[in-house]
Amino acid sequence: MLPRTTRTFGSPMRLPSGLTKLCGRRITQVARVLFERDGALDARDGAVELHWEEGVVLLDGAADGEGLRVAEAAWQDPFVLPLSPGNQAYVLEHGKWRWVDCSAWEGYRELIGTPVSRVRALANEAGRLAGVYLSVPGRDVWIVVEGDECHVHWVHPIGFTAVGLARSRPPDGGA
Repeated sequence: MLPRTTRTFGSPMRLPSGLTKLCGRRITQVARVLFERDGALDARDGAVELHWEEGVVLLDGAADGEGLRVAEAAWQDPFVLPLSPGNQAYVLEHGKWRWVDCSAWEGYRELIGTPVSRVRALANEAGRLAGVYLSVPGRDVWIVVEGDECHVHWVHPIGFTAVGLARSRPPDGGA
């Protein structure tokens, strides 16, 4: 049985279902939502989108700038073409977020095609859900919200504590 609730600093923390659904599944695609300005992408931060055969989960900073937002839906670009003249001027001056398939990038490619063996919720120093740890054989990744943005780390980041655990299970839900 998967533990779904754990206590952190006296308050319950529930693993979002989008995260527990990843256990035992094979990731088929990893995308980032990266900021683009003047044709240059900034790959330091941005939402993470994980796809598997039956679904997708989007990991991003919550509205408060501190917590992790988990959505069981793909990212929707607010600047869909064709752009209005006002939006076009805004994008030219300020830039915009762009969906980028990074499945072939170093680090990310090791996540593709291998069953997720472990998922853990990560709490920040205030005890809030602020990240997730994923493990596949041969690769671990920490996706955390720091400074109002979503970051990907390939080593355990300082200030985040694992609080919930979902172990691998067969995709059919059997034992």
